[in-house]
Amino acid sequence: MNDNTPKAHRAVDLTRPAPKPERTGEQEPRLPHERDEGVGMTAPRPDKRIKQGLDDVARGVQDTSRAPEADRAYRQTKKR
Repeated sequence: MNDNTPKAHRAVDLTRPAPKPERTGEQEPRLPHERDEGVGMTAPRPDKRIKQGLDDVARGVQDTSRAPEADRAYRQTKKR
């Protein structure tokens, strides 16, 4: 290949590890799966809205959402 070959089309040697960028005293960024498994990703206390929802379900409060009716009306208007 010549030097005019686009970078995306150049051959990559997968037998050697990719060079790591030089870092000066910084911790290497975590990979996505490492971030997902991290303990620090959750809040120290439950969100007030989530707790309210849990309390409502425990008390037997029914969902008053109009979502099913709104979805049905939306689908009917889209058919026209």
